[in-house]
Amino acid sequence: MDSDPKVLKDEGFNMFTVGQNFAKATKSLQDGLTSLEGGNGATPPWGDDDIGEKFGVVYEGLRDGMYQSMGSLAERLAGMGIAFTKMGVAHEQNEAAQEAVWRETTAEYDGEVKMATGVHFDRRRQEP
Repeated sequence: MDSDPKVLKDEGFNMFTVGQNFAKATKSLQDGLTSLEGGNGATPPWGDDDIGEKFGVVYEGLRDGMYQSMGSLAERLAGMGIAFTKMGVAHEQNEAAQEAVWRETTAEYDGEVKMATGVHFDRRRQEP
């Protein structure tokens, strides 16, 4: 599997940053809406008459669901960034370990294996 650990780590950091920025934007939206809504028992901008109350019930339900889902999305985006970074580190560690095994093995058998002249290995599948 071809992978570039640096890209995984860099993009992991970027994705984590996206999650953090999204969380800040969500907080800003919540603060702004709370300010517009009046808060602290004040009469909401849509009023407290019959139609205003019905609007408020629907609006608040949707708003609260949006707040919850936006917070969850921010956490998941940041979590994906952490996962990408961990994958990059794991790939680096694995590649270093495999290179060490390769160097040890080739050093152990260096010069002992001779290829017969005229032998050609073609890794492509030969059609009959």
